[in-house]
Amino acid sequence: MENGTNYKVRGSVLYVQMPGEVDHHSSREMKEEILRVRKSRPVSSLVFDFSGTEFMDSAGIGMLLGRYKEMAAAGGSVYVRNTGPRVAKILEMSGIYRIIGDWDQREKEGGR
Repeated sequence: MENGTNYKVRGSVLYVQMPGEVDHHSSREMKEEILRVRKSRPVSSLVFDFSGTEFMDSAGIGMLLGRYKEMAAAGGSVYVRNTGPRVAKILEMSGIYRIIGDWDQREKEGGR
């Protein structure tokens, strides 16, 4: 996508490479693209990779919560990974970590 977001499906996992800035505009585009992918392929886990993200505002938190609600309603899961200190702090302050897990930690513990 033009905003720097990439989407890859491996098995039943949709990986979303987050853009450098997660704001209202990019969040709306991601929501639409994730819905399109989920309609075309079975997805049981959604993984947001923040390795290139420097900024995220409340629209990004809202987008994550919305995808969590959709995936939970369908029996799926949502995870984050590669959160830098800035993004990790935003996620922690928002309480996201209480409902969305860390993908890398899950893999270390043997889950897949």
